[in-house]
Amino acid sequence: MISEEGVIVEHKGTKKIETKRLSLRPFTTDDANSMYNNWANNPEVTKYLSWEFHENIDETKQLLMNWISEYKNMAYYQWAIVMKEESNEPVGSISVVGKNDLVKSLAIGYCIGKQWWNKGITSEALAAIVKFFFEEVKVNRIAANFLPENSNSGKVLSKCGFKYEGTLRESTWSHSHGISDSVIYSILKKDYDDLNHD
Repeated sequence: MISEEGVIVEHKGTKKIETKRLSLRPFTTDDANSMYNNWANNPEVTKYLSWEFHENIDETKQLLMNWISEYKNMAYYQWAIVMKEESNEPVGSISVVGKNDLVKSLAIGYCIGKQWWNKGITSEALAAIVKFFFEEVKVNRIAANFLPENSNSGKVLSKCGFKYEGTLRESTWSHSHGISDSVIYSILKKDYDDLNHD
């Protein structure tokens, strides 16, 4: 799609992305057990999210079918986070949860199983996604929001060059907290360029 300035946003779809430790790839129906067992069924993992933990694997299978049906859309982005040393098993997900092609902006969301917390995995996945969107898709702004109680999410974002923008009071909802404040972080293309100038 062409932005107001005439610069094209070059959507690529959920293409496979490799990092040192990770493979970011589209989900398949074979991922249902891994997704359910590794994060979707854990209320501690999902307590800061807009969706509640899955009570049975059928919920996970249905969600995966919904995601997979969207992959034909080149403006749709939903990756499985796979540890290369752990076969082909997803340990989390990272995706675009909102976008505005007119201003070349998008929002990112992510979730990872508790067993893989505090290992730098989410930061590694996010850094790869940021690079992909700035260098290949040609967006200008990437944002993410989280509940104030989820300070670890802020640490992940800061590590990847995102800056705190503000807190929107009582602007979001989660199943565990109800109506809540929302903390907003973002990174612009010029910020990314400055970080990678060397």
